[in-house]
Amino acid sequence: MNSVVEELGILAQALVEEQREEERRLAAVLEKQSLRIRKSEGLTWAPVTIGTQQFTFGGRVKLTLQKGQNGGLDDAFRSGSPVHFYQANDAGLPADERAVWRGIVRKIRGGTAEVILDGDPLESAALHERWTLDERADDRTYRLMAEALSHWINTEDDSAASRRNGLLGMGTAQLPVETKPIAHPSLNPGQRTWVAMAEAAEQLTILHGPPGTGKTTTLLAFVQRAVERGERLLLAASSNAAVDLLVKGCVRQETTPVRIGHPVRLDADVVEYGLDAHVEKDPEFKQVKDMRKRAEKVWKQVNTFHRNFGAAQRAERNAARSEARSLESEANAMEAYLSERVVRMSQVVCATLTGCADDHLKGQSFDWVVIDEASQAMLPAALIAMQRGPRLILAGDPYQLPPVVKSDEARANGLEVSVLERAMRGDHNAAASLMLTDQYRMVPDIMQLASDLFYDGRLCDARAFDATPAGNAVQFIDTAGCGFDEDMEPATGSTCNPDEAGFLVQRLVEVAEAHPSFAMAVIAPYRAQVDALNRCIDDACSGDVDLRNRIECSTVDAFQGQECDVVFISLTRSNASGEIGFLKEYRRMNVAMTRAKHHLIVIGDGATVGQDAFYAQLFEAAEARGFYRSAWEWMRL
Repeated sequence: MNSVVEELGILAQALVEEQREEERRLAAVLEKQSLRIRKSEGLTWAPVTIGTQQFTFGGRVKLTLQKGQNGGLDDAFRSGSPVHFYQANDAGLPADERAVWRGIVRKIRGGTAEVILDGDPLESAALHERWTLDERADDRTYRLMAEALSHWINTEDDSAASRRNGLLGMGTAQLPVETKPIAHPSLNPGQRTWVAMAEAAEQLTILHGPPGTGKTTTLLAFVQRAVERGERLLLAASSNAAVDLLVKGCVRQETTPVRIGHPVRLDADVVEYGLDAHVEKDPEFKQVKDMRKRAEKVWKQVNTFHRNFGAAQRAERNAARSEARSLESEANAMEAYLSERVVRMSQVVCATLTGCADDHLKGQSFDWVVIDEASQAMLPAALIAMQRGPRLILAGDPYQLPPVVKSDEARANGLEVSVLERAMRGDHNAAASLMLTDQYRMVPDIMQLASDLFYDGRLCDARAFDATPAGNAVQFIDTAGCGFDEDMEPATGSTCNPDEAGFLVQRLVEVAEAHPSFAMAVIAPYRAQVDALNRCIDDACSGDVDLRNRIECSTVDAFQGQECDVVFISLTRSNASGEIGFLKEYRRMNVAMTRAKHHLIVIGDGATVGQDAFYAQLFEAAEARGFYRSAWEWMRL
């Protein structure tokens, strides 16, 4: 068994491999594929023109970019996407010879994108050029994780080393702590037990359990009690969406958090709790705005100068540029002071794991660091947050999807193993860990199936359901023998099954008509199958906007963390060799199944997937419970 330092060293190398793989994949597409292919795959807009350029919060430059005709997919980029752009005339040059500007997409609608520019504004002549806008790899995240690994590898602080070792499930095992009973009207006994255990902990506490058991509710109750004691907490998660849910939860219980992060990546409902918004409310911020207005005016003066001018004009232009930068620097310093003050005076700060390395958090210390959705967090990312406080809480479900890792080498070296899995391995942290078992989301039939397959039968039904007739909540429809053969999309290599998609959508419409108030979700393991399903859904809902709006269709990964009244799962695979690809990651099936609240309908070829031991067990369990049906029941109609 490797030592702690050796294991972190292996992870550091895995991180390098993962970054190389991500950059290699993107570069291969951007450099080797034609502009037409890049545009069709949502990686590029071209041609692009610049509509406006103006200053926004933080002295950042905001550009409004307009995609030209046949310039690419409207939804190629999303809010928060890192991009770079260069003049269309330079498109034929090697990548390292182009003049490139970088930025982050702030907002996108149709063929218009707002991009926050890194660096100085463009000169006026450049605003009239035609541009190419490309997606780019985000190297900052990898740099921050590498720095955190280096910090924890080289720490000489005994207390810090003990916390590090404990997080990896090594070193001296944790002993049970003495707890005091707590009263809380909205928590069940298991949740109250965990809160009491966490409050008594000295280093690490783990909260885990299936979807619908109230993990976030329990965390927020803990947060509220800590705030009442005057303690400070840093709440973090891997994704912006998960962090924003924590922010909303804090607001519901009348705790005002400060959300750290680039404004373009915040949910619209939490923007008012962002650090920028807090700073803008400060009366002293008016000074910052005044300096920025003066700087913008001077920059406009700079950009009125033409290229052909003499020494006096050149000196005047340089002086104006120097004045603009001086004003910006002064404004930025004032804003940094106000931001530091807001963070220092806040009891609850929320950020992504990499956001915990934000400059505004440097020098800040918290009583508690809380990481939600820890089953999706890479250890190097969690180590960034762990630097901010002595006591750590991990919450999540080890049976949900792990972090996304693209490199086979990085996966083999353990990068895909989440921080939660590492902390829970062996018995080292068993005394600091508690599983919630009272389940509030799923009707009993769905809950029991998931419980038996993934959670050792430990789940309990915590509330009565009367919306679903007994025996009708779960269906496994076997398409074996129907001739619904899988296919492969040539351009992407992704698997699809058009016949299965068409059959599923027919059943979907039947259920939707029987339950007009229910929201519907369709989940598939492959992007090509999602596309096929969406085409069938669009055809089936033609003219019925209300029905189409009730249906969401996406991959398993995109649905993690969500729930829906009715869930259809398309297993997609149907072949003689029993190849099941992505379905081999059984946690994908757990995620898909546990999204459902009232109805779960699984459709697939039992002859193909049943060659795998897990899916054979799944179909046998369905048959034993009376959930099994053959697609031939409909084929004969």
